[in-house]
Amino acid sequence: MTLLADTNVFIKLEKGSKEEKAFIKSIMSKNDVVVCGVVRAELVHGARSEKNRREMQDFLDLFRPLDLESADWRTLGDQLYQYRTGGFTVPFTDAAIASIGMKYGIPVWANDRHFDMMKSVIPSLTVYRTEDLLTQ
Repeated sequence: MTLLADTNVFIKLEKGSKEEKAFIKSIMSKNDVVVCGVVRAELVHGARSEKNRREMQDFLDLFRPLDLESADWRTLGDQLYQYRTGGFTVPFTDAAIASIGMKYGIPVWANDRHFDMMKSVIPSLTVYRTEDLLTQ
């Protein structure tokens, strides 16, 4: 299965417990994990040093990139409107990641409640948490 990994997946891979890291590596080895520019930018922004930034860039280069195109920004704006009028304010970055998943018809792999909120407004968004993927 192809999965669009959210930033928090990569953070757990770097900073999580030994068990969390093993779970994430296992899921990555069994699936086609892709990354989008938003996730890449968030991770590089949080680099602890120049060396860490270079290592992170090299690691992220191992994943196939998927991103929004010019015409997709209108769709993202409409989705953000739906979230707001549905009673939720979600981070722009999470909304962009969700939009990319929906554009390409692939699930988002995320461990953050914002994605569950977005799914309640736009049911076509498919979201898996790490624990969901461990049982598949």
